[in-house]
Amino acid sequence: MAGRIAFIALFLLSLVGCQQSAEQSVEQVAEQATEQVAEHPLAAFRERNDEPITAAADRYQRRLSADGTIPPRALLRAKEQRDAMMTAHQFGAGVWPNSWTWVGPGNIGGRLRPIVIHPTNPDIIYVGSASGGIWKTTNGGTSWFPLDDFMASLSVGDMVMHPADPNTLYAGTGEGFFEAPEGSSNTAAVRGAGIFVSTDAGATWNQMPSTDNADFYFVNRIEFDPTDSNTMLVATTSGIWRTTNGGTTWNLQQAFDALDVKFDPNDPTKVVAGGHDTLLGPYYSTDRGVTWQVANGAGGHRQEIAWAPSQTNTVYAAVSDNGRIKIWRSLDGGQNYTLQTSGNGIQTWASYNNTVWVDPNNADFMILGGVNLFRSNDGGVNFAQRFSSVHADMHRIVEHPDFDGVNNKTVYFATDGGIYRTADVYGTSATDLNNNLGVTQFYGAGINPTTGNIIGGTQDNGTLFYNGDPQNWDHIFGGDGGYGGADPTDPNYFYGEVQRARIHRSSNGGASSSYIYSGPNPIGDAGSSTRTNFIPFFVLDPNNPNTMLVACERMWRSTNVKASQPDWFSIKNSIQPPGGFSAGKSRPKPPRSHFNPNPWYNIATISVADGNSNIIWAAHNNGDLYYTTNGTTASPTWTQVDNNGVGLPDRWISTIVIDPNDHNHVYVALMGWEADNLWETTDNGTTWTDISGSLPSAPISALAAHRVRPGWLYVGTDIGVFTSGNNGQTWSTKTDGPGTVPVEQLLWKDDNNLMAVTHGRGIFLAEIQQPVVPLSINMIIGSINSGGIPELIDSDDQHVVMDPQFTTARYQLVFEVESVLPTDTPGILEFNYEARTFNLVGQVEQKIELYDFDAGMYVQVDEQNSPSTDLTVIIMPSGDPTRFVENGVGTVRARISYQNGLPWWVVRTANLYLPFRTRVDQTTWMILP
Repeated sequence: MAGRIAFIALFLLSLVGCQQSAEQSVEQVAEQATEQVAEHPLAAFRERNDEPITAAADRYQRRLSADGTIPPRALLRAKEQRDAMMTAHQFGAGVWPNSWTWVGPGNIGGRLRPIVIHPTNPDIIYVGSASGGIWKTTNGGTSWFPLDDFMASLSVGDMVMHPADPNTLYAGTGEGFFEAPEGSSNTAAVRGAGIFVSTDAGATWNQMPSTDNADFYFVNRIEFDPTDSNTMLVATTSGIWRTTNGGTTWNLQQAFDALDVKFDPNDPTKVVAGGHDTLLGPYYSTDRGVTWQVANGAGGHRQEIAWAPSQTNTVYAAVSDNGRIKIWRSLDGGQNYTLQTSGNGIQTWASYNNTVWVDPNNADFMILGGVNLFRSNDGGVNFAQRFSSVHADMHRIVEHPDFDGVNNKTVYFATDGGIYRTADVYGTSATDLNNNLGVTQFYGAGINPTTGNIIGGTQDNGTLFYNGDPQNWDHIFGGDGGYGGADPTDPNYFYGEVQRARIHRSSNGGASSSYIYSGPNPIGDAGSSTRTNFIPFFVLDPNNPNTMLVACERMWRSTNVKASQPDWFSIKNSIQPPGGFSAGKSRPKPPRSHFNPNPWYNIATISVADGNSNIIWAAHNNGDLYYTTNGTTASPTWTQVDNNGVGLPDRWISTIVIDPNDHNHVYVALMGWEADNLWETTDNGTTWTDISGSLPSAPISALAAHRVRPGWLYVGTDIGVFTSGNNGQTWSTKTDGPGTVPVEQLLWKDDNNLMAVTHGRGIFLAEIQQPVVPLSINMIIGSINSGGIPELIDSDDQHVVMDPQFTTARYQLVFEVESVLPTDTPGILEFNYEARTFNLVGQVEQKIELYDFDAGMYVQVDEQNSPSTDLTVIIMPSGDPTRFVENGVGTVRARISYQNGLPWWVVRTANLYLPFRTRVDQTTWMILP
């Protein structure tokens, strides 16, 4: 208890920016802070800090198959399926590559682990995020940009640069620093896929084939032998692996749950390694990592290792145990350790956050990171908290390549809130470098349709608020955030939550927020780890913003959610029989399943029909699915629709969508790395149809159906957004924007703007358009030299090359393109044409005509000289756009013509028999409702 109080006190001090003036022991700092806890304005929040271990387990389990497993190569298999779809050139449901706009947050950051700095150009820095990919800066952190998007679907646990080639980098995937179940006592919430290599400064990454197996699911640390760049050591949850041929083959040198490995910078024959639950102590090697021995002392929950370069054979182990980190020191190269730290050490979350850095020039000076940052001047005996402005939860500390402790004292910190830098590691201040480092992990959000303001809940960054500036989101509530809600009729009201259904509300447009889950009639399940999921779902009734439904063990409803103290009443009882299930009862809980650690009987998601508040659907964690048609009554009648032999998979149901135009028509999205994750019923659940089609075998965590376009579907998966314009018959993905990041929610701002809430890349908005590509090219005058319809689909510098033909007066080129729209009544119609012309002499005239079906003739809509570089002409014809669409068919036609402006006798005299050549990059139609 004393340790918990100390942590709370330190946490509160960090929040108010308290800074100690001198180095003190942890106990001294805690004693001073504890006196302030009772009256501190944040004291009410002290038991609801972030819970990273529970959060990781929660996300991990939801994505399992019904038997509690993940198929081998699940992620890579899904990526291969997605890659195949990318070549199909299909566009569904109006999401175009340039549809997406990132709205931030650009100032918050998210969980980072590795930091890699270019040795000769320190303005180049790479960071690896938990679920937002690898990011790079070339200006010292003034701005950042993401690299290969596929990495966004992988947790990056470590990253290193080749010692002889700074353009070659290695990224280890999977975070092996959690207590979540994967068959061992310490595994990651997101399984990795081995080691990836880039040889072009991070622009592209490819998996190292030798690591495409279960032994490399969680790569926690990568180390090069300082004298041989072909020799590497890798710490994974299966042990220490060694290669002597650059990773072509690997040998397991020591089997244990390895989290860290480090070569002695002064003697590469000596290596030390730390692990998880290695109670006897860390490991050491005296033959470059070939053989290993257990060290004496320093045993504990997790050991993080750091050599002291300035003092031969000195190595420190930061060991976490019972929620505290203490420092152990070895003076014989890691063979024997003695405890250094006096008192209780510093606070940590199990093996989640633990990092230590030793001054290269002073073996007694170190920085230790757990929940917060602490500094020691005496070899880890005493610590005092420093750099209180740095976000909580520390994962890596790296010095500047030119660090010398005198002229350069710069050190970087990787945290749950992004990257921070101190210009003076011996001082007290640090600044964040989260300048468009868009790796925030959202769980859910809500958006006001009028103002566009957004409330969103995040992992370890609380509840955030957006009011139009992507670079300046506000933090309005602490703890782990969750789902969000926005009153569509009143821009002052927004809703969020802290874990376990602790609902809070802002009534002043996001300026502040306060709890509304308690009161005379509270949410009776809120706060309970057995009666709520970690991040419970809640939703505002789309027909009545005064009504909110919250998913717990029971379903809770408030019909006066704007009242000073809303009243909450249960409208769906628990499906757990009285006394619960136990051995001998009709339905015992399996030992491993997709719903652990959340109870199987809790409600996973809720949906209310747009247009009828009586129709409510609810899914439970174990896959049980119910609906009611009298949901506004005090005790609705619920009907189960997954137990009638219809074949719905027994997995976690993430989202339910009720067709607003036909309430018997319902879509259900499921999690799991399986092929059948999207289902449809047209008869209220009597029968079901799998409409997953060609979707990759990846969890679907988000689902939306277009409000006014039947059959236009949008799914968010762990590898990005996929769309269908024909109710699942075909699927497409063009993921410029969110990329291959996990997508938690897809929500409508209005009928034409879709919001994607991601767990690792922040939030995006897409204006829904319908790009329609040509079905045919009809050459009237001239010929095609190369290319065809596939080259006309994207603005991608892939061209159809066309040559003209000499006519009676001059050289000309004329062709038609024909397409079929999915509707013959577009609200807005656009024709996009991109081309260029190479011409030896004079100008080439370009004319565009659209066919007017009402008039029965072509109408000229644009005329200009064709440029020598690609130019896109966007034509939005005036008047009623339906005149350019064939009634009942949807056909649209465009005719493009070119002619050389020179008279024929000039062309003939100069022997210019091929006076121009046209390259067409794109001809597409866009429609809006």
